[in-house]
Amino acid sequence: MSGQDAGEEVGLIRKVLLVDDEPDVADMAEVLLAAHGLDTVVAYSGADALLALASHPDIDAVVSDVMMPGMTGLELAEQIDQRYPKVKVVLASGYMAPDMTQGQPLRRLFLAKPYRIEQLLTLLRS
Repeated sequence: MSGQDAGEEVGLIRKVLLVDDEPDVADMAEVLLAAHGLDTVVAYSGADALLALASHPDIDAVVSDVMMPGMTGLELAEQIDQRYPKVKVVLASGYMAPDMTQGQPLRRLFLAKPYRIEQLLTLLRS
């Protein structure tokens, strides 16, 4: 990290919740974010993400896959907006189907998969 602490690296973001129903994807992102000095929590479903947010009040941002069984990333983001309005949400997907947003423009930070860790860090800083 070239002498920077985590606070300088990503602004005010210090703890990130990663949500993906594919454990390999979430676990790899966890390793990469930790290498950049961020504390991470991993959840493998929207329901588990809400439980993690309730038990970790210091989470600053959530990075969630969009396409997940049960609760989608979009639905999770809406729940986070209602319950935790100060938590930043970044959605990630390998594709965005037009019907996923019911024809409305996506009003969220979005990251196309596969992504580089630098792209994610840039969105977390924004």
